[in-house]
Amino acid sequence: MPPVRPHDAEFSDDLGNPYAHNEAFWDEVTPVHAASDYYRLSEFKRGDDVLHDFIVAEVGDVSGLSMLHLQCHFGLDSLNWARMGAAVTGIDISGASIERATGLSSELDIPATFVRANVLEMGDRFDGQFDRVFTSIGALCWIGDLAAWGRAIARALKPGGMFYIAEFHPVMDTLQQSSPITNSSAAYPQYPYFGNRIPLRFDPEGDDSDYAEASFTSEETTFEWFHPVSEVIEALINAGLTIDRFHEYPFVTYKARQGMIRGDDGLWRLPPEVIALPLMFTISASRPAPR
Repeated sequence: MPPVRPHDAEFSDDLGNPYAHNEAFWDEVTPVHAASDYYRLSEFKRGDDVLHDFIVAEVGDVSGLSMLHLQCHFGLDSLNWARMGAAVTGIDISGASIERATGLSSELDIPATFVRANVLEMGDRFDGQFDRVFTSIGALCWIGDLAAWGRAIARALKPGGMFYIAEFHPVMDTLQQSSPITNSSAAYPQYPYFGNRIPLRFDPEGDDSDYAEASFTSEETTFEWFHPVSEVIEALINAGLTIDRFHEYPFVTYKARQGMIRGDDGLWRLPPEVIALPLMFTISASRPAPR
């Protein structure tokens, strides 16, 4: 659910345009993320892969396939898929992110296309064009209307094409972040599991820290939506997609809560004293081919 803000959030009835606020945040944070150790841009430039192994294994071989990457940020994962043989188009709401992604594509001589767009407002521009649609890790909290999101995915896929998402589990998103979680009694909810399509408003405070760069604090208010797993699955099914695989995992890709321990695989888990909880999930879904 990046960026995690360690303070109480309140439901807001006077939202204005939450997507405009969020766009401003991502414009602000893009250069910070590109320079952070978390994103490993310098290692990618040296030839390392930055995609997580479990994601690569589940998505499979993308050589020669067309791929749409939703909410691509500054394009690092998109370019990794392109370097693995996919013809990639990345879209993101942030103009700063798209500008940076386009620059990296040119700098590294990795062909890819980047488009500034809200994923809910793609219209028919990508209808039936892609073998794969991909999104991952901290994306869904920025989407208010999952039904429209599911329809956009289905429209972009070719018949027989596959959608894949790796995401923080909403159970993990509910966990308190005021103190270290070192035993099961500390793993209690602080945020809602059922968001009821109402975003939480996160206002900047002096002790805020960014998930990728702890020294950075934003000046922007952001709005995030909490979605139960059932809402995600129903959005895909109602859009006409078939759920092929659903997995839950007891790890996350960064230190999302105090007390987490990093394993040799680079993934973060709650201590063994804490009863096992789902911290991430993945879904693979396909658009049925006509018979």
